Amino acid sequence: MNFFKNILFFPISQIFRFFTSLRNFLYDSGILKPKIYKSKIISVGNLIMGGSGKTPTVEYISRYYIKKKIFFSIVSRGYKRKSRGFIIASEKDNPKSIGDEPTQYLNKFSDHSKVMVSENRNDALEYCDNNDINYIIMDDAFQNHSFKKDVDILISSYNRPFFNDHVFPMGMLRESRKNAKRADILIYSNCPNDMGIEERRNFITKSQKYSDKKAPILFTKTEYLNSVRLFGSKLFNKVVVISSIAYPNNFFDFIKSKHEVIKKIKFDDHHVYTKNEILTITEILDDDVSLIMTEKDAVKICEFSNLLDPYSVYYIPIQIKFLFKNKLSEYI
Repeated sequence: MNFFKNILFFPISQIFRFFTSLRNFLYDSGILKPKIYKSKIISVGNLIMGGSGKTPTVEYISRYYIKKKIFFSIVSRGYKRKSRGFIIASEKDNPKSIGDEPTQYLNKFSDHSKVMVSENRNDALEYCDNNDINYIIMDDAFQNHSFKKDVDILISSYNRPFFNDHVFPMGMLRESRKNAKRADILIYSNCPNDMGIEERRNFITKSQKYSDKKAPILFTKTEYLNSVRLFGSKLFNKVVVISSIAYPNNFFDFIKSKHEVIKKIKFDDHHVYTKNEILTITEILDDDVSLIMTEKDAVKICEFSNLLDPYSVYYIPIQIKFLFKNKLSEYI
């Protein structure tokens, strides 16, 4: 089956590769030139289509800036938002107007940053330059060559490392894995707690077939924090768990280790919940059953407060922790 699938998808994959390579060539050769801004720009991106751990990394850098008392901006295109154009996010915004992740950043960091969304990132960068915002975190911009970056961070999931993947549709890569060479820092996300030195060495060896050998390769694990109440009363032992993130298995396993899971429901990444779906979920809930979800789901589900308020509803925040005593702050 895979043999015939590869025969079918190989020509399409080569066409996809050609156009991404052409874009890279136009910038690498100097035919197209990136704009240069006075602000320090840290880009966080990936090679794969879908989730890889960008959001927790953006939040890690944000907390680092806050600790240093640096005012900064987070710039995103606002994936799957219903609006268009350049928007400086405010408290009136929500996932529909600015996207899931920007809403999460806004909820967490609005006192210390400006969150902006724009299909054309240069609109946001020009605003920052004109308003003396000197530090910018650019979310999901590894493929964007239209501006010069000071630090280009590439995130790859431990569970699906880029060096084993292929260009879409044969695999899930947006562009050839050889373009990992553009990364100033390579970070593997969602690594196991017990990742050993030998496995680390193996990942580094395979990565450096494609990445710049001078680029540091770091490893992170996901830490699940204490549950946070959204609606209702206490968190019960029995739970219904929902998720609309790309790779939810680790989250499901964590909840299963803490609770009696009576049902788990997986939605597609960036899923937009409907009223009927929420009503269907509430039918499963009971007086001693809680609904528990990821933080990204909590951002989107708040609009259904009138339906969920009578129930016990919680979410689990996460943060990343660097393994092997690595420190991202040494490189940014």
